[in-house]
Amino acid sequence: MSFRKHDIVDYFDTRRIACGLILEVDEKRLRILTDQGKEASIPPSRALIAAHDPNFPVAGSRDAQVSRLREICLQREEMKNSIDLPELWEVVSPETSEIGVRDLTDLFFGNEHDANRAASLLRAVHEDRIYFRIRPDTIEVSAPERVEQALVQRTRERERREFLARSAEFLASLKNGPGLEIGAPPPGLVAMLEEAAAAGREWGEVKAAKDIFVKAGLPPGWNPFRVLVKLGIWSEDENVTLRTESVPVEFPPEVEERAREVSTKELPLSSEDLSHDELITIDSAQTRDVDDAISLSYEGADAIVGIHITDVYHYVDEDPLLHEELRERATSIYLPEATIPMLPPILSEEAASLVEGEIRPAVSILVRVGPDLQLKDHRIVESRVKVGERLSYEEAADRIADRASKEAVLFRIAQALRGARVSAGAVIFKDPELSVYVTADRTIEVKVRERETPSQILVSEMMILANSLFARFLHDRGVPAVFRSQPPPLEKIDLGEGYDPVLSYRAKKVLSRGDIDTQPAPHSTLGVGLYTTATSPLRRYIDLLVQGQIKAAVRGTPPPFDVHQVEQTIAQISYRLERATTMERERQRYFLLKYLEQRRSQEFEAVVLQRFPRFYLVQISSLCLNAALMASSTLSLNPHDRVRVRIDKIDPREDKLNLALVRLL
Repeated sequence: MSFRKHDIVDYFDTRRIACGLILEVDEKRLRILTDQGKEASIPPSRALIAAHDPNFPVAGSRDAQVSRLREICLQREEMKNSIDLPELWEVVSPETSEIGVRDLTDLFFGNEHDANRAASLLRAVHEDRIYFRIRPDTIEVSAPERVEQALVQRTRERERREFLARSAEFLASLKNGPGLEIGAPPPGLVAMLEEAAAAGREWGEVKAAKDIFVKAGLPPGWNPFRVLVKLGIWSEDENVTLRTESVPVEFPPEVEERAREVSTKELPLSSEDLSHDELITIDSAQTRDVDDAISLSYEGADAIVGIHITDVYHYVDEDPLLHEELRERATSIYLPEATIPMLPPILSEEAASLVEGEIRPAVSILVRVGPDLQLKDHRIVESRVKVGERLSYEEAADRIADRASKEAVLFRIAQALRGARVSAGAVIFKDPELSVYVTADRTIEVKVRERETPSQILVSEMMILANSLFARFLHDRGVPAVFRSQPPPLEKIDLGEGYDPVLSYRAKKVLSRGDIDTQPAPHSTLGVGLYTTATSPLRRYIDLLVQGQIKAAVRGTPPPFDVHQVEQTIAQISYRLERATTMERERQRYFLLKYLEQRRSQEFEAVVLQRFPRFYLVQISSLCLNAALMASSTLSLNPHDRVRVRIDKIDPREDKLNLALVRLL
């Protein structure tokens, strides 16, 4: 392309094609007067077309020249809009892959040459970029497959822009407050909002959602979660993790039906009849899925302690449909606002639960204890049992206070068991147990219960005994199982006599991580050489699997799971177990913060756990809740110091709780 002084040139100017008058030409640059009335210097490579305009006022004023440039630019834009590139492409593409600018111009406009026509065509091609592409000295004709792909992409981009515009308009209507009638959200908006809300504080990384909020002019306090609540799609207390992790809540109809079918299975006649033994269950008042019961009888001077675990495997057996569903769930999840059971309630709360007065199949371990409270021997049997009495922890504690009661005898045995474990290195944490419940009317109830009550000790020691004996039973017979272990702590732990929040906090920081594996190893925190879990088959799939292995070993038949299948199960459900634990912890803390939010005016006693550079970590004594105490840099506190605090900042949804100091105690 050649350039002459006073030619009119179309050139690339950032995002548009501009029009200019060439004022001076040298080898490397063109000095031009732009249609914006400014002089500029451009490389020749940015020029698209240059030609003489016989009507240009070369000798006229600068204003007249700029006016003519704008007139030419407008003419070319109007002509551009009349060019049908798809039609041109249909004619040209079967014949060639490239074509000259003049040939393509003549094909559309006719043979009468006009610089404005060629320039308008180049503008159309540059703007479209689908059917043709501008190349040096020629125009590339796009291949059909490229055109098809580009048209699909253009359609998607157009739909995206329309979606963003409709969504922004919709959200802007929400911002304008109540009283305005708001229609249904655009299709796809709710799903996008849910995706963004699932990202929590990082929701802005979902770019489309961020663009919509900016376009809608929503203030900083607005976010996808708030919009979903405002629309009534999510509740104020929505469990986002439950949604994002796709945790199964409802049971599929076919699983419910199979559970109903197996719930009526006949009790095994080959099992040992222990239904005349006096069994008791000890649980909280809210518990409906009762896994375990205990009993006490005598043979001469020896006490026979019975630990009876409901035989869930009797119902589930090797049913592939039920096992697939239970593996997917892995565990029951206990949230303040709801329980997500592992088993359908017809099994977990009815047929397989140790309901008072009903005969149930069980796996019983009968332990002989001598007058010196030492274990002599034990045997494991399949059994039929009947619970004679259901006790709460409080009722059991009252019975234990009567030294002549069987509960008191069981407690003394439990104390001996605990003493043996402590001698073997067991660590006994004495942290109070915190329970948070949300009632039907959305009232939040918080209870703090001492974990080391006699009834709590009785139950926990019996379950630890049963699980350790089950582990030994399976290991001695070479039956594959899921064993739990934990290496020794990183340093010696001393928790003192009573509950000390500082010592407990420090001890948890030096505990080694526990493990589950098919290879047994000692469990240092429990102080036992071998350990499994088989005492909660209604609530944990691993316990159900181990129960199936135990039953096979008792019968002397091949186990339902070989070692490879056990390893596969561990790999499959380990994440789900961690997910459930995390969700339980997060939801308890969320509702606990909501509980505190309703009591912002109150003051609380707290104990200092640790000093950090910018804050102190303290524990609110009445709730066993750790939080940050923001204090002046001139204040010097030490672990165990007691303080009076108030709530400074709190946001349950953001998991934020900052305390302010009221005074030292």
